[in-house]
Amino acid sequence: MINKKILGLAGLTSFGLATAPLAVVYADDSSAATLNSNAQVSFIKDETTKSVLNPSNPVNTDGSQNSVTPIDNVTKKEPNSGTSGLLTIDFASSFDFGTNIISSAKQTYYASAQSYSNKGTMTTGPNFAQVTDNRAGNEHTGWKLQVKQDDDFTAVNDANSKLTGATISISNGKVVNGNGSDKAINPVDANSVAIGKENTTVMSANSGEGIGTWIYSMGSQDNADKSVSLTVPASSKINEDAYKTTLTWTLSDTPS
Repeated sequence: MINKKILGLAGLTSFGLATAPLAVVYADDSSAATLNSNAQVSFIKDETTKSVLNPSNPVNTDGSQNSVTPIDNVTKKEPNSGTSGLLTIDFASSFDFGTNIISSAKQTYYASAQSYSNKGTMTTGPNFAQVTDNRAGNEHTGWKLQVKQDDDFTAVNDANSKLTGATISISNGKVVNGNGSDKAINPVDANSVAIGKENTTVMSANSGEGIGTWIYSMGSQDNADKSVSLTVPASSKINEDAYKTTLTWTLSDTPS
């Protein structure tokens, strides 16, 4: 009996030794080879004419810019091309105040909404002006967009007949970021902004700001046809004719 117990104990001990985990031996990788390769990206200046963006929805859901094809509301043709370079005016609306009955009383008329083709469909939105700053990083000195009325509204068939004192005003103005980011620039005056014969600043960016595309929107989709007005004073000597003037938009590379 004693011998059997000893043998049994000896057998268990032997089994335990046999199932003990083996030590893992790693190979020495001190002789591994390495090789360097290169990665590079280059940039060049973009001085091309920029696309005009939808003033109400300038950026698509995928982050790409939502371009449109506007028409000149006065001529009903293709508008004047945007400027070229690194700091550009890409578009500025023309104002059509419609055909109205002659009146000797003070009257206010409203410009029609901006017409444009968006993805092949003609639609309307707020009148607007668009600016793009594609200068290099160390050249972002800021900018300002200004507008003025070059002369009084003058009758097409009688240069001596003018709407002296008639004033264009913009209300509901706002800045729209056309870059798909949450960056902002100087706020615009949302109240009435009169366009006179001297430059009036309507949108500006401080030094180091205003990079990319920005839109000065004159109203929204809801009030697009009530945000640009023409007020003609009482007792104006008006002919049965069309009266025209030009607006000059100026973009300077210095902030207000």
